[in-house]
Amino acid sequence: MIVVISLILIGVLSNYSGKLAEKAKLPSLIGMIIIGMLIGPSILNLVPKSTIDIAPLIKDIGLVTILFIGGLGISVSQIKQIGRPAVLLSTVPAILEGFTIAFLSTILLDFTFVQGAILGFIIAAVSPAVLIPSMVSLIDRKVGQDKAIPQMLLVGASADDTVAITLFTTFLGIYMQSQSGKSTSFIFELILIPLTILLSIGAGFIISKITKPFIEKIKNKYMKVFLVFLVCLIMRFIEKDLHVEVFNSLLTIMIYGFFIRNYITDSYKIILDSMNAMWKVGKLYLFVFVGMAINPNLVGEYFLIGLVILTCSLFIRSIGVLIALIGTNLNKKEKLFCIIAYLPKATVQSAKAAIPLQMGVTGGEIMQAIAILSVLITAPIGAIGIKLTSDKFLHKDVI
Repeated sequence: MIVVISLILIGVLSNYSGKLAEKAKLPSLIGMIIIGMLIGPSILNLVPKSTIDIAPLIKDIGLVTILFIGGLGISVSQIKQIGRPAVLLSTVPAILEGFTIAFLSTILLDFTFVQGAILGFIIAAVSPAVLIPSMVSLIDRKVGQDKAIPQMLLVGASADDTVAITLFTTFLGIYMQSQSGKSTSFIFELILIPLTILLSIGAGFIISKITKPFIEKIKNKYMKVFLVFLVCLIMRFIEKDLHVEVFNSLLTIMIYGFFIRNYITDSYKIILDSMNAMWKVGKLYLFVFVGMAINPNLVGEYFLIGLVILTCSLFIRSIGVLIALIGTNLNKKEKLFCIIAYLPKATVQSAKAAIPLQMGVTGGEIMQAIAILSVLITAPIGAIGIKLTSDKFLHKDVI
């Protein structure tokens, strides 16, 4: 009962904080993240522990919802248009940023390169929680559709997390193996990255083929939505709770939505409308719980060093975005928009920041502090930047 009451109150607070942010000409998610920090365990500690305990599950449901909606918004023709740059966006910026932080950490933090890479690939992941809702909103408003820019960023960001998390896990494994005197194969771990992406895309295709007859046979629209959403949640459960490493559930969920959009056309609009209605509630909890996971008290001691590292790494990341966009027909303003959209950190950093410390990695407390700092700096900059530049830098279709 306490959990239910607290969730209702959190939803109300999140809703009004989002509206206040919008009145201040800021994205609503900024208000939701801020209220999450304030009421969370790091500051006022007003949220019952039982509610905090189920926060990861609720965040996952919110992420699954928006990624599925993202997939439902991508057409076959757009995939053909964005294929190569989307692949490059999923790899080049994250790899360049992660290794830049690894190098700087050896100089500024006296880390070994492996320690620096652990930190680097916590930070290197773009935030699906910030970027994907913003891109879905642009698709709804027909902004950037002439060159499928939101779709390109959606696909790139969902696979970007695979690259960053795989390399984070790899370097963490190398560190732990070195402490125990064992060795691990770095080449093998690198091979897992494209393998994970291909298997995840294949899984989305196969699952869409398996579920297609059931989706088409079911007449009740609510049962259709229940079936596809249950499938999405099961995919997320397989990765997170069964620890299937060669599988990116978030990418698979987006690909599943893509196949429904393009190959189950009679049902796709019904499913999309229902998922959009669910997202109106889901976003209230996704962003407020992201805020609760942020501990601003950690960052003080390493603020200046962290700021230097992040400034340099984001500059290199931006160069990575430009490299990924070489050969596209995007103009300078559109490329600048892509750079801004690829800045925000939140979800992965909130989830992974404490892991090195928990596993006994030397410097784990520093890694946690700088990872949290990356969220505090880049989530507002990215969200506000997307809001301010999207209509100015991207083409808007006349409806």
